[in-house]
Amino acid sequence: MALLPMRALQRLRNLRNKLSALPSSSSASSTSSSSSSGKISNARLLLINTGTCCFLYSMGDFCRQRIEGNTTDWHRTGRMGVLGCCLGPLDHFWYTALDRLLPAITAGTVARKVLLDQLIMAPICCSLFYLGMSAMEGRSRKDCFNELQVKFWPTYKVDWQVWPAAQILNFYLIPPHFRVAYVASITFLWTVYLSYMKHKKMSKTDSMLIH
Repeated sequence: MALLPMRALQRLRNLRNKLSALPSSSSASSTSSSSSSGKISNARLLLINTGTCCFLYSMGDFCRQRIEGNTTDWHRTGRMGVLGCCLGPLDHFWYTALDRLLPAITAGTVARKVLLDQLIMAPICCSLFYLGMSAMEGRSRKDCFNELQVKFWPTYKVDWQVWPAAQILNFYLIPPHFRVAYVASITFLWTVYLSYMKHKKMSKTDSMLIH
């Protein structure tokens, strides 16, 4: 029985090696490409990641409204898209820094990456989401922080149930040039949940606790 985890780990390594061997846009370029072309590709990747976040946040909210069965509030969907545009560059530079700081693909390195992501980036993004959305709704600073106080912990607890497992696969198994597509699929489902939490009305008990 003790051999089963080792066999599963070896299969994951083999799959990772096969995925890494697949061609990507970066490998298609010449090895003698100049540093300027590297900067262009990095800038292009930043734009792609930002646009992807904008699209996914918008679509996540749109799908949530379809689930609710209400008439589509395009202003609400637009606000989600704007927030995605703001969080996209933050995510891009964060994961780029993580890969540079911890480049090795080992169990210990992946565990450190996931822990850093959950303890630093996750609470920052969660806070910026609620504060940013509330600010775009024209709410007062007090109302913005009141909503954050009520909804932060429930959201953060669900974040721990979703993202660590997803990020372990991301950091350990998925090659860097496929991570955007992989994370995008998880992000879409996550933004549907975020839209639900953001527009979930606070109970009377919650309202009493923050006053």
